[in-house]
Amino acid sequence: MKFDDATPRPKSARRTPTASTWLSANAGSGKTRVLTDRVARLLLDGVSPQNILCLTYTKAAASEMQNRLFKRLGEWAMKDDASLTQALAELGVEGTRDLSLARQLFARAIETPGGLKIQTIHAYCASLLRRFPTEAGVSPQFAEMDDRAANDLRATILEQMSDGPHKGVVQDLAQLFTGEDLMRLTAGITSARMLFADDKDAEQISGWFGVVAGDSLDALLDACFEPDDLKLLSDLIASLRAGGATDIKHAAMLDGADFSQPNLDLLVRAEKVLLKQSPPFSARIGSVPTKKLQTGICAPIMDQLNDLMARVEDARHKRLALHNARRTQVLYRFAHVFVQEYEAAKLARGWLDFDDLILKAGALLTDPSVAAWVLFKLDGGIDHILVDEAQDTSPVQWRVIDSLAREFTTGSGARDDVERTIFVVGDPKQSIYSFQGAEPAEFQRMQHSFADRLQQVGRAWRFSRWNTRSDPLPPCWASWIWRWKAGQVLGAASSTGRFLATSRGAWTCGRRSSR
Repeated sequence: MKFDDATPRPKSARRTPTASTWLSANAGSGKTRVLTDRVARLLLDGVSPQNILCLTYTKAAASEMQNRLFKRLGEWAMKDDASLTQALAELGVEGTRDLSLARQLFARAIETPGGLKIQTIHAYCASLLRRFPTEAGVSPQFAEMDDRAANDLRATILEQMSDGPHKGVVQDLAQLFTGEDLMRLTAGITSARMLFADDKDAEQISGWFGVVAGDSLDALLDACFEPDDLKLLSDLIASLRAGGATDIKHAAMLDGADFSQPNLDLLVRAEKVLLKQSPPFSARIGSVPTKKLQTGICAPIMDQLNDLMARVEDARHKRLALHNARRTQVLYRFAHVFVQEYEAAKLARGWLDFDDLILKAGALLTDPSVAAWVLFKLDGGIDHILVDEAQDTSPVQWRVIDSLAREFTTGSGARDDVERTIFVVGDPKQSIYSFQGAEPAEFQRMQHSFADRLQQVGRAWRFSRWNTRSDPLPPCWASWIWRWKAGQVLGAASSTGRFLATSRGAWTCGRRSSR
C-alpha cells in the first residue's frame, strides 16, 4: 500500500509509534492493516515481541492479524537492500536504517520467550488466570468450557431443575415463555449472570414498572368498567353489524366475550376495538364506530362509549405494567436459581466459561487486595497494547484493558524509562456482538477516558477518524437499549442493566447510562 493524499491519518499512525492512538474508520478502510503495520514499526524501533500485546475479538481475527504480520516479516527477511528500503519507506520509516535488524525480526518474533502475543481477549484472560490462580481464586487446573460443553451443562441443569425441588419455578416460566427454545433463554441468563446474583423481591421488580402495593387486575377491571358498560358493549355488537366493513370487523372482535362481569379477556377485546393499534395506542374517539353509526343508531350511546374508551386507554398501561411485572418476577426467580445451579456445577467440575474468564480477570485486576501486586508483575512485561475491532468490546472487557493500561496513564510503573502506548482501532457502526455484551458507545467513552488521562501525564495522544468512503462517520453514538426476544440468543449484560418483560412476549435488558 502506497501513501497518498487520501491516506494521511493511517500514515501518521504508522510514523508515530510512540504516540497512543485511537483510530475510528469505516469497513474496508484498512484498520487491521494499520494495526499490523504499527506492530512492525514497534519491532523496528527495538521493542521486544514479548512486550507487545495485541487483542482482538475472535480467533479468526487473531489468526489473520498474526498471519499478516509474519508474512510481512518473512518477506523482509528475503528482500534485497533496495526492495527492503522501499518497503520500510512505504511503512513510514524515514532516513537510513540497519536493514539487518529488519531481516531478523521474523526470527525474533518466533523465537522470543513468550513470543508475540496476538490473541483474543478471552485467551489472554485465561493466561492471566493461569499465571495468578491463587490471587484470582480459581483452580490452577481449571478447564475452559467451549460452547458445546456450556450448552450441555445448561441442558443438564434445566432437566434437573424440572424434576427437582425447583420444578415450580420452571413450570411458572414455561407458562409465560413465548419462544421456541428455552435453551437460548438460559444461555442469555448465564451471560447476564451478574444481574441475577441477588434475589430480587417482587416489590422491587414491581416498582420498575410503576406497580405499587394494592395494584391488582381485579382493582384495574373494577376501575375500568362501570356497571352499565358491560351491557353497552354487548348491545354494541348488533349495532356494529349494521355498519360498514370496519364496524363488522369490530363486532367480530367483541363477539364471544363474557359480558357477565369484568374480566381480562373482555378488556383485551375492548382495547382492540376502542384503541388505535399503534403507539401511543390512544382512544379512537371520533372514529369508532364509523360516522354513519355515530350519527345514526349509536348516537344515544356515544358519550358513554367515549368515556369508556378513555378509561380503556388508561387501563391498558396499567394492565401491561401488571402483566410485565409478573413475567419479570417469574424470570428473575428462575434465573436466580438457574445461575446458582450453573455456578455450582462449574465449580464442582473445575470449569470456567468464556464469561468467567473476562469477569474473573477483571475482578483480579481491580481487587484492592491483590491488584497492585498483579499489575506490578504484569507491568514489567507489557509496554504496548493494541486492540483490534474495539467496537465489539464489552464494558467488562474494557475493564480488563483499562486495568492493564493503568500504569500507562499514571506516569509511573515498573519501568518508568520506557515509552508505553495503547493503540485502538474500530468502527462503532460495525458492531455486531451486542448480544454478547458489546456496547458501541463504550468505544467513544473509553476514547475520552484514555485521552484525558494520557494528556494529564504528558503522554502523546492522537485521535484519528479515517473515512475512505463518501459517507461520514457519525460524531457520536447514542446509548443502546438491547432487546432479545425469548427464543433468540440473549446477550451478556452488565450490572447496570435490567431484564424487563415487554408487551410482545419478549424480555428486554434496559441500560441506563450516565453519559
